[in-house]
Amino acid sequence: MYTQQLVSTDTTGLKKPTDKQLISTGKKQFEVDLLFDDLKDLVNDKFRAWYCKMFFKLGREKVLVLASQARADAKKDSRRLFSYLLKKSV
Repeated sequence: MYTQQLVSTDTTGLKKPTDKQLISTGKKQFEVDLLFDDLKDLVNDKFRAWYCKMFFKLGREKVLVLASQARADAKKDSRRLFSYLLKKSV
């Protein structure tokens, strides 16, 4: 026996997905977005995808340790040191 389900074709209530919605498909991805927003002083918006990928690979705790290390140890540019530490940790 077959059952048929009616599907609405009305698209007026749908929103276009934003960048964050595409990345935030699960709990861990949502945490990555929040972490990116928390570290605005150390990250560059142009490279959001790369940072989110690194955050996803390393995890929240490791990234926060690297961020505090970059803020404390950087003599000139903490952003540059943070990016270096992320690359080195993977």
